[in-house]
Amino acid sequence: MSNLTTAPQQAIARVNKLNTPQILKSGLYLTWGACVLLLITTIAAVQGQRYAIKTIGKDTAPSIIAAQHIKSGLADLDANAANKLLVDVGKNLTAEKAYDDRRKEVVEATLAAAENITYGDAERTPIRTLFVALGDYRLKIHEARIFQRQKNNIAILESYRSGTDIIDNTLLPAADALDRTNREALNRIYNEQKFTTGKYLFFVAISSIGLLAILISLQIFLNRRMRRLLNPMLLAATAIAILFMGFTFRALFSASNQLRIAKEDAFESIHALWQVRALAYSANGDESRYLLDSAMATKHEQAFATKVAKLAEIPDVETFKRVVNTLTSGGTNIGFKGLFADELNNITFKGEREAAIATFATFGTYIEIDQQIRQLQQSGNHDAAVTLCIGSQQGQSNWAFDRFDSALDKTIAINQQAFDQAVDQGFKDIEGFEIAAPIALSAIALLTLLGLLPRTKEYSI
Repeated sequence: MSNLTTAPQQAIARVNKLNTPQILKSGLYLTWGACVLLLITTIAAVQGQRYAIKTIGKDTAPSIIAAQHIKSGLADLDANAANKLLVDVGKNLTAEKAYDDRRKEVVEATLAAAENITYGDAERTPIRTLFVALGDYRLKIHEARIFQRQKNNIAILESYRSGTDIIDNTLLPAADALDRTNREALNRIYNEQKFTTGKYLFFVAISSIGLLAILISLQIFLNRRMRRLLNPMLLAATAIAILFMGFTFRALFSASNQLRIAKEDAFESIHALWQVRALAYSANGDESRYLLDSAMATKHEQAFATKVAKLAEIPDVETFKRVVNTLTSGGTNIGFKGLFADELNNITFKGEREAAIATFATFGTYIEIDQQIRQLQQSGNHDAAVTLCIGSQQGQSNWAFDRFDSALDKTIAINQQAFDQAVDQGFKDIEGFEIAAPIALSAIALLTLLGLLPRTKEYSI
């Protein structure tokens, strides 16, 4: 205990033995050392923040969106393939065009993912699988179309089933693998950055406080030892240090907050909404499969119900309309689970709630029409069920689904705009620090030298 008590006293005694020039030179060297330490910690903090923003905003998030775009495109591609096969060749030109459009979208989205490979084979392998298997799928659908012209219903179903097997067991899992790789990286980098941001801020704070303490101590020493009221150069250095400290903390806190907005507020909704789109497109395909392949109708009906439950698992006592009415009147107790609930529980931006409710409401309309399709099919009125399924007039299934898709687009766009703005602002907050920090800290070091040099010369012979 006695050793611990006397240690500070011994240090003070050693300092008191130093003469004034020695103390001033020591203060100068300490100031320079503190400037170097603050420069290192500031640059490390800024670069760590920039890396996290780039990883989330430019590397992983676009690849995740591309993966979900691929999934929804594949699901709609298959839905339109089924819609083409439900009627004679040339009688569903809308499905013909939609099939070609979706094929192009899938290829373009896969190319976009290929151009943004960051994690090696974990991305490269599923992308390669997507390109190869898409060609295999198109071949099977082409075979089914040839058999359709020949009126060979058995061969049509055999080829189509082979195609759906490629979709369900190869293409969609490959898109999921691409999503999963980037999603894991995004979550890992974000969680790491939340910890490292706090660590960097701590070191920047300690370095800044240390520098200020040295500068203020020198001012006090000059006042007491040399009866100097103020040293203008040291005062200017102290002012720059305070301004730089405030600017640095504001920039780092702002960039960290923008990263949080981009990831937690915007991207979580974007991801949920793209999953909504992919699942809804897939469910829409199951609706067409239900009518096309009567032998497998039960399987396709169950697949449809499972996907709808993942989108919105509404209790038996509720209906889509009742939930929509509750939400429209300002209610916050959603009362159901699923991806729609995830989005409605993460409302952040202006206009997002209204757009999300409209998306949910239009999906409810689509579900109501789907129930009519199944009732017609089960009552033996297959042609009417097909007409209702592939029709685009008001009150028909594709009309309802297109309204849902448009509403979903608006909801995604709100969050995407917020995400892009947050990422851009995050980069702007820490822009130019590698230049500004050395200039500011060099100025502090130079002003300290200019402030102390005349005082040390007073003691020279």
